[in-house]
Amino acid sequence: MKKASIKLLLASSALLFANSVSADTTICYKKDWTSPSTIEKTKLDGGVCKGELSLIDMKKNGWKLKDIKITSSDEGLNYQYVLTTDDIIKVDNNAALKIQNQKPLSFKEIKTSLKNVNNKTASINIGNLRVGQSGIVLKKYENGQKLIVSNAYVTKTSENSSEIKFIPFMDLKQNAIPTSNAKPKNGDTLILNYMYDKSLLIAPSQDAFQVARGKFRLNTFLHSDIFAANLKSQREPLPSKSTIQDFAIEQNLGTIFIVIKNKAYVVDSKTFAILDFYTLAYNYLDTEKMPFYTRIEGIEEAPFAGIIKSITELSFLKDIFGDDERSEEEILLEGEMKKDEIVNKNDMYNDYYRSILGLK
Repeated sequence: MKKASIKLLLASSALLFANSVSADTTICYKKDWTSPSTIEKTKLDGGVCKGELSLIDMKKNGWKLKDIKITSSDEGLNYQYVLTTDDIIKVDNNAALKIQNQKPLSFKEIKTSLKNVNNKTASINIGNLRVGQSGIVLKKYENGQKLIVSNAYVTKTSENSSEIKFIPFMDLKQNAIPTSNAKPKNGDTLILNYMYDKSLLIAPSQDAFQVARGKFRLNTFLHSDIFAANLKSQREPLPSKSTIQDFAIEQNLGTIFIVIKNKAYVVDSKTFAILDFYTLAYNYLDTEKMPFYTRIEGIEEAPFAGIIKSITELSFLKDIFGDDERSEEEILLEGEMKKDEIVNKNDMYNDYYRSILGLK
């Protein structure tokens, strides 16, 4: 009876997994891939892709990349893409890097008033901004009280003006506190670059970490040990895009610095848009560690992977998980590695974070 109950529990969990991926969301993957530069053109397995469509094909068909997770394997890298048809923030980081003659990014707050406000968008009289640059909308009441009513980010910019789009303000989530129904209106204050001087730094080595902090002395960096401790508590050895982004937002950090080879990319926490990049002079040929430089050791995967393996042993679930006899969730958890494992194969650190940023 006890064994039957366990099987029933596992079966229920499997059905829950199958239903957790809605009709508007799918997971495609590629295992043991050794050529990161060609992954976006490669036909992916699983989900809607079914070994017939690449990431580029999926985007042409209206799917948007919601998250990406990359893990190591004995033969290369495992890529998993979460794709959705829902409306999400979409910024082309490759296009952003091609823009010439931009002034260096200012980390100081910029205040301006909203104009032409409608349900989701507005305009401001400030130009030459970065697409993906974000801020908060502040409403001031007659009694002098102020309230943050929304986040916003730049969608278009010209020489003298820019268009912005509103997104929910989720920095200080607290279910015990009532949520305001106030909406942005003409005349409300937009504060761009909100908390941009509070940052998370992801670097491949101690040398890179110290050089980056020294170059950006005016920024306050949350130490990567705190992020690593969070990963350890969550048992996630390699952070996905959403994990990095969610952590930065929870810590009220406006920017994320990601060091790849000899460049430091400054990324907006809300939009994951590359705002600027800077050259760093450090020994980037030094040993790189995954997921990044930290003194926290032994970040191990969650035991949940073992449960999923047990689920797939139930023969009547083969129809759910296909001929591969594993769920897509199991594939997502396969090939995880410990944080302090030194990685030299396939230049994994650089390939990993270039993929996270969507860089070709």
